Amino acid sequence: MNEQLSPSREERRGVDAPTSIVDFYEGIEVADHPLFVTLASRPVDLPALWVLVANMNEGISPNFVRWLASTIARLEDARLCSLLAKQLADELGNGDPDRIHRMLLERFVSGLAPWRPSGPGGRSLDAGRRLAERASEVFESGAPFEAIGGMIVAEIFAKKMDHCLGEQIRRQALVPSEALLWLEIHEVLEIDHAEDSRGLAELVPVGGPAAAEAWQGARALWSAMWGFLDDVMAAAYAHA
Repeated sequence: MNEQLSPSREERRGVDAPTSIVDFYEGIEVADHPLFVTLASRPVDLPALWVLVANMNEGISPNFVRWLASTIARLEDARLCSLLAKQLADELGNGDPDRIHRMLLERFVSGLAPWRPSGPGGRSLDAGRRLAERASEVFESGAPFEAIGGMIVAEIFAKKMDHCLGEQIRRQALVPSEALLWLEIHEVLEIDHAEDSRGLAELVPVGGPAAAEAWQGARALWSAMWGFLDDVMAAAYAHA
């Protein structure tokens, strides 16, 4: 993780202000990651977008429901559980199996399949697998507030990343519109979920181990997500 992305003591204002997690990470622009800078500087690159979306599908989609559910199961504060249960219901389509996000993301990957790169680097799903391993360490740790910190920044990062992805997809008209439902839903929904991140942070007990755990989880998860984009870029442009 770039040292510039690690909150200093002054920026953190100690572990007594868990809401500062939101303030700090909202101030980092995912659009400034070299992957999105490169994508924005070139004609629309659908092979690179396949690498990004396919690795999101590999690393996040099969695991996110489990991460949410296991976090809820380990919490005693029903208010925290309520906010996470809302996200869990959204992820599972709010009772509509046809709108389960995992299925919609797989449809997105299928829509990009004609542009799947032929080289071994571009076809690799290692970025997603590494993300799954690193995120699981946060969400399945023995410290439930570490998972809360991870969830806070996961939704902030997702909101920013989905916006960047949407900007690239709107530059073209080749991907079938029916494949884009996942993106259309998430560009709206992640704004709501990112707003819930402040609600989660406000419920973290001030001072003591809970706040420290939340900061630890936030730093680890953001580092995992930023590293995921590093890995995607390395795969997408392995022979550039």
